[in-house]
Amino acid sequence: MASLLAGVALGLAACTATVDGAPAPDPAVTASATGTNASDLLRSLDACTVLDQLLAGQGFQPGERKTVRNECVASKSEYGALAIALDPVQGLAELQAQEPRAMSTQVNGRRALQVGSPADGMCEVGLAVGEHARALVIASISRSDVRDQVCTAAQELAGRLEPLLPKP
Repeated sequence: MASLLAGVALGLAACTATVDGAPAPDPAVTASATGTNASDLLRSLDACTVLDQLLAGQGFQPGERKTVRNECVASKSEYGALAIALDPVQGLAELQAQEPRAMSTQVNGRRALQVGSPADGMCEVGLAVGEHARALVIASISRSDVRDQVCTAAQELAGRLEPLLPKP
């Protein structure tokens, strides 16, 4: 499990597991871009606070910060790990440059990129927050019998994260 979490931490430029329902946005972590730069608002969000809110009641361990960046990983025994990374400096263009195989998509109407596949056991969804800001959702599933759901899990968590993000 330690190597799995290390891989997720290294791949945080990256995906999730199936999560049902969406919690009501918590005013403490919800951002509104009214009159303020989206990158600045993204800086004000704490990745672990947001991830713990989104995964509440799903059986995941509390989120852990693995780097000095605003990234957080939560694991679940016999399943894998989910993570988010809030980057107020790099946008989707930088993700596309790092991952040329990234596919354009949308999450709740927001521009996004998806990278990874069930064969990889890892999937990430990058959400546009501004020209030079993004949020990444990373899913890494270790259980082979549900690994084919890795990108669905990333998309579902991205869908729950999106309303909490500043508008681009």
